[in-house]
Amino acid sequence: MATNQNTEHHHRVEEWTREQVRYWLTEVIKVDKKYADKLYEEEVSGEELVCYQPKHLQELGIKHGPAVKIITRLEMLKDQQKSHSSDHLLTMNTEASLDTTVENKDKILTNQTQKSKNTDKRKSQITEASRSKSIENVANFGNDLVKNISQNNQMEASKSNEHLGSTPSQNNCIPLSEKCTSLKETNSTVTTESNDSKTLAEKESYLGNSGSLQHSCSLYPFDQSSASHRYIQNYILPPETGPGNLIDPVHEYKFMGRTDDITVMKKKFNKEVFRFAAGCMNSRTNGTIHFGVADSKDSNYVHGEIIGVSVDKKDAIIDHFNQGIKQYFEEHTEKAKACIRQPRFVEVLCPDGTLSGKYIIEVDVVPSHTIVNGKQFEIQTLDEENKWKKSKGKSLFIRDGAATRDIYKIGNPKDLNYELTRINEQINVLDMRRREAEKRPDSKRTSNQGEKLKNLLTCGGNRLNHYDYFIIVTNKSHSEQLQHLQFMTTLKLFCVLDFDPDSVVNGSCHNYRDVRVANLHKPNQFHGDPRTVANNLNLYKQTSWVFCNGREDLNTETDRPLRPKEWLIQKAGEVQDMISFLCNPDTLPRGRFLVIFLLLSTAEAMNEPIFETFMSFYKNLGGTDSILSICTSNVSFQKWKDFIHARCEHDISQQSIYDLELSEINGTILNLGQNKQNAQRLLPSAEGSSVILQKKDEDLMTSLDVLCENECENEYDESSAEFEEFKIKTESEFYRGGKVKWWNFYFSEQPAAKPFIKRDKHSKLEKSIRSQIKDPTSTCVMVNLFHHPGCGGTTMAMHVMWNLRKEFRCAVLKDNTVSKDEVAKHVAHLMKCGKSEQSLKTPVLLLVEDSEETENTVELQHSLRKFTRETGAFVIILNCIRTKTPKVRYYNTVIESEYITAALSDNEKRAFEMKLKELQEIKSFTTENFYSFMIMKSNFDTEYVENVASNILKDFRVESKQARLFCMLALLNTYVPEPAISRSLCEDFLGIKCALWGRESVLEKMEPYSCLLIDFEAEEYGGLKAIRFVHQNLATECVKQLEETHNCSKAEIVLEMLHCDALFKTFAVKDVLVQSIKCMLITRQRKTEDNEKDTLFSPLIEDINSGKDGLNKIQEIFIAASERFNKDFTIPQALARHFYLNEKNFTDARTWANSAKAIKENSYTLDTVGQVARSELKHKIECKKQEKKPCSAEDLNDCLELASTATKAFRRAQSLAKTDDVLESEQELHRKLSPYNISGYMGEIDTAMIVFDIIKKLELFEKGDPMKDHYIQSFLKGKMPFENIQFSIKESSSEYAVVLKDYEHFLKSLKPQVKEAFDFLEIYFTYMREKRVDDGKDIKNRKKLSAHYQNYIALFCSSAEEKQTERNQKPKLSLNMKIEEYRMFLEESRADIFPGLLRFVEDRNETVEMIAEKYSFILESSAIKTIKDKTNHLLAHIILKLIWPKSKLAKSTEDLNVLLKDILQEVSTQHQHPEPFYLAILLLWPGRNVNSSGIKIYVDKIRSSARKHLSYMYRTRSTIAHFFLGKSDGIQRLVPKVFLDRSIRNVRDRNILWQTGEIFKEHPITSKLVRVKGTIEDGEVFTEYGNLKIPVRPAFLGGVRSGYSTEVVSFYIGFAMDGPLAYDIQYEDDR
Repeated sequence: MATNQNTEHHHRVEEWTREQVRYWLTEVIKVDKKYADKLYEEEVSGEELVCYQPKHLQELGIKHGPAVKIITRLEMLKDQQKSHSSDHLLTMNTEASLDTTVENKDKILTNQTQKSKNTDKRKSQITEASRSKSIENVANFGNDLVKNISQNNQMEASKSNEHLGSTPSQNNCIPLSEKCTSLKETNSTVTTESNDSKTLAEKESYLGNSGSLQHSCSLYPFDQSSASHRYIQNYILPPETGPGNLIDPVHEYKFMGRTDDITVMKKKFNKEVFRFAAGCMNSRTNGTIHFGVADSKDSNYVHGEIIGVSVDKKDAIIDHFNQGIKQYFEEHTEKAKACIRQPRFVEVLCPDGTLSGKYIIEVDVVPSHTIVNGKQFEIQTLDEENKWKKSKGKSLFIRDGAATRDIYKIGNPKDLNYELTRINEQINVLDMRRREAEKRPDSKRTSNQGEKLKNLLTCGGNRLNHYDYFIIVTNKSHSEQLQHLQFMTTLKLFCVLDFDPDSVVNGSCHNYRDVRVANLHKPNQFHGDPRTVANNLNLYKQTSWVFCNGREDLNTETDRPLRPKEWLIQKAGEVQDMISFLCNPDTLPRGRFLVIFLLLSTAEAMNEPIFETFMSFYKNLGGTDSILSICTSNVSFQKWKDFIHARCEHDISQQSIYDLELSEINGTILNLGQNKQNAQRLLPSAEGSSVILQKKDEDLMTSLDVLCENECENEYDESSAEFEEFKIKTESEFYRGGKVKWWNFYFSEQPAAKPFIKRDKHSKLEKSIRSQIKDPTSTCVMVNLFHHPGCGGTTMAMHVMWNLRKEFRCAVLKDNTVSKDEVAKHVAHLMKCGKSEQSLKTPVLLLVEDSEETENTVELQHSLRKFTRETGAFVIILNCIRTKTPKVRYYNTVIESEYITAALSDNEKRAFEMKLKELQEIKSFTTENFYSFMIMKSNFDTEYVENVASNILKDFRVESKQARLFCMLALLNTYVPEPAISRSLCEDFLGIKCALWGRESVLEKMEPYSCLLIDFEAEEYGGLKAIRFVHQNLATECVKQLEETHNCSKAEIVLEMLHCDALFKTFAVKDVLVQSIKCMLITRQRKTEDNEKDTLFSPLIEDINSGKDGLNKIQEIFIAASERFNKDFTIPQALARHFYLNEKNFTDARTWANSAKAIKENSYTLDTVGQVARSELKHKIECKKQEKKPCSAEDLNDCLELASTATKAFRRAQSLAKTDDVLESEQELHRKLSPYNISGYMGEIDTAMIVFDIIKKLELFEKGDPMKDHYIQSFLKGKMPFENIQFSIKESSSEYAVVLKDYEHFLKSLKPQVKEAFDFLEIYFTYMREKRVDDGKDIKNRKKLSAHYQNYIALFCSSAEEKQTERNQKPKLSLNMKIEEYRMFLEESRADIFPGLLRFVEDRNETVEMIAEKYSFILESSAIKTIKDKTNHLLAHIILKLIWPKSKLAKSTEDLNVLLKDILQEVSTQHQHPEPFYLAILLLWPGRNVNSSGIKIYVDKIRSSARKHLSYMYRTRSTIAHFFLGKSDGIQRLVPKVFLDRSIRNVRDRNILWQTGEIFKEHPITSKLVRVKGTIEDGEVFTEYGNLKIPVRPAFLGGVRSGYSTEVVSFYIGFAMDGPLAYDIQYEDDR
């Protein structure tokens, strides 16, 4: 509650919070805590407190005495605040009265400023703005300064008394707090050499000419030519001074703003410099004269105000200066040259931090004793009054107070003689004082700041690995400093907050971006959800460079640099919000990052933006423990320190570096961050050459871990003890169970080292990869490696990659969540590194680790092809797939693959035995803890794992925090494939606090269980430091023994995790843990390869269910999870599934399904609602079967009610499926693509079939009634009114009839709705196919669908016998009845819809002829001819012509065109569905004797209509080309895809070849197709026939090169439902 200690002073009582009220009661007026708590419980804030009377307090149980005390003190406080407000108003009125006083001076100053030649219009506006008439409110600098004003005044007074022993730069720095005193104190100002008394300028010494508060500015370091220092326009320099201790320089200011003539300027410059220099030399004192600073002669400015001089030609001034020394000093020229330094031009910044184009010109004078001893220096002056000719006499100048005086100008001879005598007498005294002053030793460093810097950056270590990230806050840099900022490229920077508007052009940002990548951002971009912001800004992966006060290179108003006053109003809020974002533990965990304030320029005032930024960090971080200040000079540090102390009453000395040169700081940090500087990383190139991998290139490839050919070389001094320690640690971590590193392979190849163990499949995998480049079938191929978890699959893959690093450019995909196009860009960049466009490309080997779903890798393969086609490069994806059935997956795949299992061969066993002996010989290794290695060495022996777990857990006590955390880790590592529980989360759970130099580690705290744990970096989560088990087998065994031996069940562990608030605090890693827990609770697992959701629940839930009291535990777990993740619909969804599947508790299942729907209404939650009702319906029917009781009317009512509910939910799911966003369900946990959800259609069909079956089995009619099936058919078809049905006279039949009547509308809707669902699914499966190869879901769903359709046909279509009987009974069948019979035949054959007809291309029997015949009859006989009938009729005849051209019913091409013309005339171009236009492109595609004039219109129309009606299915499906353009003429040029398949029926992997496009390398295919010419323009593909240019869509993503180059190409054409497709696009210049 430190922030509340000044509550009385900082806020009106009415603004107090409940906490502040309680603090005031207990800490300020000291009433009993129980009374304060009582008011707190009654939610009394300041607004309520001011309304209280003693009786109100007594009613709350507060005794009379304390109640009176509270009210009395409250009234006193309110009176004080009223008085304070009055005083404040008076002060503000006084300030406002000064505005008019300075208004005229503003105009004068503005005119003078606009004369600057090098200042652009914008700078003039800024300068003019700096003269604003309003006075800055002193309160802006913090109310907490008020109480320090008198203290600071006293401090300054004491400092002035010590002037002789301190430097003027320290002595005259005016703390800002002193300037914040009331205006009536401003008359007490610094004195000047002017004799004018009490001028306005003097009165405004702290207010400036504009009436606004002005700030002091530090002086340039004396006698230094290249210090990193600039002045700020309108700031105030310390007063001019007279001689003191002779070493501290005196100062004199000259305005020099009254002339723009360079000739006059340089003459005036020489005159003033040499008179001042002579005065200093004669007075034996160091001194500096400053030009461009207001002196006492100009009342428009405050004395000492920095104005600046516009200088076009510096060399003119310098040359004239050097030439003038002899003119002025004559015989003393050489001594003068030795004492007078060359002119120094110090840049002047505008108040907004930009360059003003002006300079302060300074000359230092150093009269060393050895040069001036015993001498007096008379000079010959050149005066303007004498037209710059030599004056008649000489001058003898001395320093007299703060002025330079010519002794020879004394008019009275007596006085002159007296002065000369006095000077001659004092010359020896001055020489002696000068000699003694020069002997005094310089102040030396008293602290070892180099070691201090190391400790602050490493917390006592020797490497920059203690902090995960660094944040640097910096200001204006100087050109000389840039060479010493290399250390910034070594630090792992999260972001840089830069207050230099010029930084991107010529500052530290430009310097950094020369060698590293930094994204340029603004503060307002750091707003919103941390994960979203991180993804958008590429945080954690690349440095973010944030410009906190605009950018000069962007000429926009929003990027305009601002003066401090403007910045506080316009930008401070954005920066404070950004700092809150950065300090939020959701972004960066506390204690894991360090904020470095790098002050490259002196912060001259407390209102500077960088100081306000410090205060924001100070408040957000709760102090300075995580803040390091680095100042480039002691003067800069003293100001910075004083500002912070005045504001915070805190000394930052312990957290500051100020006594080191920037070059020393640079070297120290570089030494901490690099093992060997300038070590170059190399990539293999053409013909055995190598190229350098630049760090900047590596930064750009954020998704890749690049393996260089000289990886690990030249990084350490390998003879050092540090390297040996590093080697032992790295090897130990690997054998314990850490992920293999490149270092492990490197160590094994060193002289005298033993080789790394190779699995038997190592050479096979290496050979497979090499074989791919000999005869590549594509620019990107894949090699799969299937492996058991924990059997060394990834290690073997990396070992193979290590061996191939000099043949391939190798990289590991670090993060599987990165978009595949982004990864492809990075791989393409890796190909191009160090190469020209024309050079040969080195193949790339990309390792994709532990990819659970191959569809992601297939998508990556498509993206890579898109990028590699244009470069001619070649990529091999080595796809490591963790699976429980590696051997099965190997035999079922058609892609080049290998597999390894958790079983060692005899050779491998011997290799592990030998390696164990080698490791035991190394004294530094404790092989007993090499559990991962020993598990493999034992051939994954379960007994070994059991013994290890038993030994570790023998004294297990679940009460301790360590034991509880161990249980959670064991469970996560058992059931989550890649668990990541962050180290910082573990630290917080265990209560580990950060000490001054480091902290206790998690593994140290976790003893005795730590030997089973290891820490690692989870690249997928931005390099998150995390903890896991060394091996999954050990975690699984520990979970087993905890349950069996220590009575610690899985359910109890899960429940503790869900109830533990410490695990769900707002840490950056919270989402990672949440994702792992959800995965453990929700994600189902494959049992077969064809069904990824074959298990009903996740393995954990199924295991708990099989245990004791499993059902109740599952219920308890899901309820707890729903409370913890109350915005996640998947938890109540899973709970609903548990209730209806496991417990058959449909009431609770319905409740939780509706809860999931309330959280998020999508197709998945609605499907669950429907499934609950459908399952309850099936359960009721099953119960009746078991009871062997007939269905009562009440039962029928219940069943129909459930069916109605289910159907309604399924239909809603169908409509929502079209608009579903990216899944938040278990698909998201696997990072899969979001498919189109067809479960609503399948559920509706399934429910309808149940209803139809119920109705068929009802005893509604008399036995033997021949019309009963007719009644049911006609009723369900909606063709017979309910009243016309003749039910049985039985009572039960009547009761059934009443129920059926109630649900008549629902029952009649089933048949058309089910038919609509069947038709939709036919489109879904026929027009499109899964992008994923060999996906078994389609096959399974189609089988289920086919079975349902057979039942549907049996119910609604009469059998052949029934039809024949009906014909015999009614020989004169009416025409309408015959049409209806034909339609039923078409429906029964699935030929009543367009996609159903397309499937008949595969048939060779007479069915197609019958279909064509019946469509012809229907069209000839129907009065109303629908577009649907016409399009189906035409398609049937096209198919008949193609597969049975000699049929007597086959129509000629001309007849087909006539039919098409009729269709197109009727639909025009306004038809909403693609089918008519599909027929148009089939028949009207350009060719011999084909009129194709309107083809482009039909292509455009089929594209737009398909986009409108099919686009929602495109997520994981692509359209199928059913016909290809062949070499024949007429209709026979259409080649059905099925014909092509038949020609290569013996070719292996046909589906793969179609999916990859490699099918077009098969001669049987290409011999039947025609390759057409075309062009690519602006990325679009066109085929050309004469003057006709038709757009064609590339069938594959990588078919077209990027760059929008206009190229001539050729390709094959296929016809899909979204238009013509281009296959096997080849560029003419490549052929």
